[in-house]
Amino acid sequence: MKKDDHYLLGSLLKTKGIKGEIIIKFNNDCSEEISKLESIFIDVDNKLVPFFIENIKLKTLSTSIVKLEGIDEEEKAIEFIGSDFYISVDQSEVLQINKVESIDITGYKVIDQNKNNIGVVLDFIDISKNPLLNVKTDNGEILIPAKDELIIEIDDDLQEIILNIPEGLLDIN
Repeated sequence: MKKDDHYLLGSLLKTKGIKGEIIIKFNNDCSEEISKLESIFIDVDNKLVPFFIENIKLKTLSTSIVKLEGIDEEEKAIEFIGSDFYISVDQSEVLQINKVESIDITGYKVIDQNKNNIGVVLDFIDISKNPLLNVKTDNGEILIPAKDELIIEIDDDLQEIILNIPEGLLDIN
């Protein structure tokens, strides 16, 4: 399976107990939605290997304790510590993960709905429920909300993000 077809959700942090449970750390706040997962894909030697979830318990907003099928002892679990884990695109939709987070958009041109060039993305700022684009313009840096309802299109080939920017938003910065 290709990593391009999957969403990097986090990494396997450390073992918990002797029955093969693993503490996983998320790159994003998935909190309560995480219990909807049935499986994850672990990066093993640069290949994605599917594992079914027997049990998952929320620990903090960014960590959970997971028990995977086939990993029944600490020694087996240790082999996977430090590995990244992924979910399918379908699973990312169930978890309602913002699509902008799944790609590196640094350097993309930002264009408004009228085809005006706004600037270039310097950084994606991952703030829960309020993601932002830090954009370099001719007049300095500005922050623009990266909400799904404002994104018209993300063109990876042209490295452009077309946004529906409400009137006056650029004047606030």
